[in-house]
Amino acid sequence: METTKSTRESVKPPGESTASARPPAVTAALAALLLLAASIVGQIAAGADYPVVPPGLVIPLVAAGLLFWRVNRWTTGLALTVGLFIGTGAFLTPNTGDHLSSGDTALVVSTGAEIIALAGLVVAGAVATLRKATRA
Repeated sequence: METTKSTRESVKPPGESTASARPPAVTAALAALLLLAASIVGQIAAGADYPVVPPGLVIPLVAAGLLFWRVNRWTTGLALTVGLFIGTGAFLTPNTGDHLSSGDTALVVSTGAEIIALAGLVVAGAVATLRKATRA
């Protein structure tokens, strides 16, 4: 006598992953956090004065790790807060203006990338957080 087990199999269309995909805003926030960290590394390589352990590098990497690990309203809100926090510092200190007017191509490009990353992070973080809030 043969018994059959009842299993719930979900059939996905060809080409569709069975893993849960990240929402586009979360993916954009992750990319912006990593670009922000990379831009800080570029500024350091170009000769900008940073502390031994630059908070502008460590904070986005920690936030990206948390957002990658667990996507929820708390981590998307953290990404938004990081963008606002570091962005405020970037615009209130004279360093950003000094970097952009330095004439050093690597420093100008990496600072421009930082500004783009911060703007993208604030927008993506806000969208991801608001979408999580409306679904909760």
